Order: sequence, then structure tokens, then C-alpha cells
Amino acid sequence: MTVTPALEIEARDVDLTALVASVRRVTGSDHVLIVGDGDRVVVADDDLLPTERALFEQASAAEVRELLHRDFGTVVGASADFDGEILGALYALKRAPGSIERAELLPVFAAQVGLALALAERPESRLVPSSLLAALDDLVLEVDDVGQLSNALTDLLGPYFGGARVGVMVAESQESILQQLPGSFGAGGEITASHRVSVFDLFSNSARVFTTGQPYLSQSCDGDRGIRQSYVAALRLDRLLSVPLRRVGVLHIADWEGSFTMEDVERAMALAPQIARIVALATTLLRQRRQQRLEELLADVALGVASGTPLGDSVVPALERLCAAIDADLVAIVPDDDVPSMARSGHGDPKREQTVLDEADSAPGMRAYVVGPQSPGDPGWAAFYVPIELGHQRVGTLAAFRDRGEPFAQGERRSLVRMANLAALGRAAERYQQQRAELARAHERQRIADDLHDDVAQILFAAQLSLDAILQQADGLSEDISVAIKRSRGLLIRGDTAIRTVIHRLSSPPAADLGARIADAVASVEDEFLLPVELQLDEAAVTASEVLAEPVADTLVKVSRESLVNAAKHAGPCHVVVTLGVTDDGRLMLTVADDGRGIAGSSAGGGVHHGLPSLSRMMAEHGGVLERSDSPGGGTKVTASVELPARRRFSG
Repeated sequence: MTVTPALEIEARDVDLTALVASVRRVTGSDHVLIVGDGDRVVVADDDLLPTERALFEQASAAEVRELLHRDFGTVVGASADFDGEILGALYALKRAPGSIERAELLPVFAAQVGLALALAERPESRLVPSSLLAALDDLVLEVDDVGQLSNALTDLLGPYFGGARVGVMVAESQESILQQLPGSFGAGGEITASHRVSVFDLFSNSARVFTTGQPYLSQSCDGDRGIRQSYVAALRLDRLLSVPLRRVGVLHIADWEGSFTMEDVERAMALAPQIARIVALATTLLRQRRQQRLEELLADVALGVASGTPLGDSVVPALERLCAAIDADLVAIVPDDDVPSMARSGHGDPKREQTVLDEADSAPGMRAYVVGPQSPGDPGWAAFYVPIELGHQRVGTLAAFRDRGEPFAQGERRSLVRMANLAALGRAAERYQQQRAELARAHERQRIADDLHDDVAQILFAAQLSLDAILQQADGLSEDISVAIKRSRGLLIRGDTAIRTVIHRLSSPPAADLGARIADAVASVEDEFLLPVELQLDEAAVTASEVLAEPVADTLVKVSRESLVNAAKHAGPCHVVVTLGVTDDGRLMLTVADDGRGIAGSSAGGGVHHGLPSLSRMMAEHGGVLERSDSPGGGTKVTASVELPARRRFSG
């Protein structure tokens, strides 16, 4: 027979001070007193009068009860027993006659007192297999996330407690919250995420054990007032032993093969300090690993921004990594003038995600909030918003959403703020590059205009002068030659006029908004083909078009010009109307309609409108539609429409 070596662990002193304070706060009593059976223990709150304390310390249990009813107007007590043996009593006291608040919790606290008094009678040492302690130590380096930690603890402690299931609640010090680790009791993610309680909610078994520092044992969880019955059903708990993990959290051991005994309690209490150290160290290491990933991510983004990488190739792709690094369900950059860029885990609630996107669009400033769980299976949710600012002007919002009521930690918030700043820098760098490109294009346009003016225009003018000189000496020329020279001179004049028109356009700055660009296209066709065009630009449509991406706006301008040129060349004498508006379903619509011969009446036949099929494909690439139709009475209508990326309508 192999004997497993053991390490001796000293028994923990029984300190009921925190329990007394908790009972006093919950019941609203003036004083709380714990009386042991016989002369075993007497514990009272610090505000009890010294003379009364001296009397209680010297009196027997029966005399204490007599003194209580003599000196206090309200006395409510509960017996402190364990395994059928009464070990003492717990009293909540008021000087004046009245009632005790939440008196239904007094027997629950008394059960903890009974268990503590029973522990006080046990031997001074307890034995734990050293192999188990060594295996627990190895967990710290073996787990990659908190879910694995819960599963590993179950694998190690389950056999030690007869096949029991294990659950761990971890304290979040900044929020005064206890959160159940994923994988606890083998439950699903939504159940464990929803088990999130305040340390001040002493109706919760976890909060009560954590606050009082005393274990709790239930041989029948069903109907136990000390355990939330909703979680008894959700976690399928039958028997439960809960022990404090110092200030780290609470260890739960559930449903082993038989009833829990005092030896089980002792073993769990002996293991608690080691498990507390492991949980604290493991969660700290996991936080550090997560922060390291965040630092690497932010460094990569900063390098991309500094090297001039476009926003779409640096910051936006990093959202996927950021979403995974902070264990969020949604991270989105919501610009004021464009559609949002986002990364999703795929597990978040779509309605809640939409709510977060809508709130991000409403300029919430820097804001964080948590909606706590309302019932088992409802994990709640958390959101954090950071404004993206250039100078002192807000240009968008960075939003993070977590589909559980776990707030974003301080380190995660700092990382999100840094990402928002990098997004702002990236946008500024992108604007600078665009401005440089626009300036370069303007210089190139001016250079071409100067070359045309200084070279081509002068050559054409010189050719005109030469022909004029020939015509002045045309006495010996035949009539046919004179006519040909005059025709050539006319073509040179038209060419010179066209060149000067091009020079003027190249020298003029390009139009800024879509309405102005369409107006320029209309004016160009009117000048080139002497075609009168009626232009109708809806002001709301021009404003709405500001959110269009540049390639989409470029395509719409090309559609307007191509349609006008086709009308000028093939429709014959006609009236042309160009309109820009917004449809009822939120689409931007450009229409070019003429009342000319139409496609069927054109002498060009099937060759007309050869550029529209290409533009139709371009519109389709941008999610738009290009349609062409003939009217029965003559005329052609070309319609191009595209969905507006409205700020409060996100398609994801």
C-alpha cells in the first residue's frame, strides 16, 4: 500500500468579528452577541458597554439569556448548531422595543457561527497531500484563461472531495463585486457570467462567506434561505460547501457522493490559502498577458500610423485584435461623416450591439456603464465610449461592448483611449496625405495648363496666322483651295478655343461637394455641345451626399457627364433635366432625362451609350444601381441610386 506524503497546515484561528459586524449592519441592530454553549466562547460588538461585556463574560449561557431580556427592549436569537448539536446562539439586540430588519437571515448567520464553533473544537493541525499541493502550484503556468482555471480546479479537487463539482467566485476590488469564473460547476458561459453579486448583498451565499470570512455548509440547497434559489436551479446544486479564499474570493464545492462532514470542511479550509494564492497569481498573470498583447497591438498601430499607412490598413484591421485582446464582443470606430468600422466576436446580442452603435453616434463623450445581470442566464452588458478628437474637434467615437456585466478594467480603458488617440492621429495623417496629393494634382494640372498655353496654343495661333497670310495672297488660288484653307482655319480656331477651355478648367480648383461637381459637369457639356440643361439640386441631397465615399461620388459625376454627352450626341434637339434628390427609403438618386429621339430613334443605333454598361458595373461595386429606360413618346432617362450611409443606420 502506497502512503501519500502530506504537509501539515496549521489550523486557522476562528475570528467572528467580521460576522458580528455583518449581522449588525444587515439587521440594523444596536448590538450583536454570540454566546457559546457553557463557557466556550462569548463574542460581542465593540460598542457594547464595558460593564455589560464583563457581565456576559462571567455569566453562564442561561444567565446571559436572562440578562439580555432584562436590559434590551428587542432580542431576536437563533441557535448555532452543527450536525444536530447546539453549540451556541446568535443574538441581534436593540435597546428599545421594536423589530429586527431582515430577521430571516439570522438563522443563516447562526449556521455559520455553529460551523465556526465546531471548527474551533477540532485539532490544531490538518493534513493535505503534498502531491495535490504540487499539482495546484503547476496550474499557474498551465492555464491560458480563467475558464481553464475553473476546469483544472474541478479536475484536481473533484476526486479529493468524492467527485464534487467546483466553482470559484473572484473579487473585483475596484467594483466590490464577486464574479463567478467561466467553467464553474461545468455551467455554460451565460450562466456563469450572470452570477455576479455585490459583496454587500448578504442574501447571496458567496457575498456572505466572503464578507464574514467564515465557511457555509448546506446539506440541502433546495429551500435554503442562505443560497439564492434561482442559482440553485440554474447550477443544479444539491449540497454545497463554501469557504472563503481570504480577500481573493470564494471556493464552492458541490454535490459530492455523500453528505459533507467536518473533515471535508477542514480539508477545504486547509486548501483555501493555497487556492487563494493560485487564483490570485493566475488572474494576475492572465491580466499581464492580456496587457502585453494590448501593448504589442498598440505599438503595431502606432508604427503603421507613423509610417503613413492609410487608416484602413493600420487602425481598422487592428480592431479585430483589440476586440480579442480585451475579450469584448464589439469594438467599433464610429466616424461622424462615414459608416462605422467594427470588429465583432460573433457572440454578442445584435440588439445590444445596435444600441451601443447608436449611442456612439450621439456623441456621448467619455462614458462607461454596466447593466448588471437580472436573472440566471442574463449576463448583463457593459459599454465604454471614447471620443476621437482632432485638436478640440470631435470627429468620431471609439466604442467597446461586452455582452456580460463585467466592466472594462482600468488598463483596458487606458488602452481604448490610446487606440482612440491613434485613430485620431491616423485620420490626421491620412488627411495630410490627401491634402498633399490634392496639392500635387493641382500643381500638375497647372503645369499641364501652362504647357498647353505656352506650346500648343501658341502653335495653333501661329498656324492661324500662317493661313491668314496665305488667304491674303490668294489671288492665284483656286476657289476649292481657298474654301479648304478657310475650313482648316475654322478648325484651328475651334481647336484653339477648346484648348483654352481646357486650360481654364485645369487652372480652376476642383469642386468640393457632389452638387458643385455635377454642376461643373453640366456646365462643361453645355459649353462643349451648346446643349441647354436644366439642373435641379435638392439642398438636403447635397448635404446628405457629404457622407459618401469619394469613389462613389466620382462614379455619380461620371454618370451625369456620360448621360449628358449621350443626350448631346444622339438625342437631337431636346430639353435635358438633371436632378439630385433623396428617396423616401434613404437613397441618393441622380436622374438625367431628355425628351429627344431616344435610343431607338438614334442613327447611332446599338453603338450609343457604350460607356453606361461600364458605369453600371462601377455602381454595382459600390452597392448602387444604374438603370436606363426609353419613354414611349421619345426620350431617354438614366437613373443612378445608392444607399446613403446615414449616421444612425448601421448595417454591420
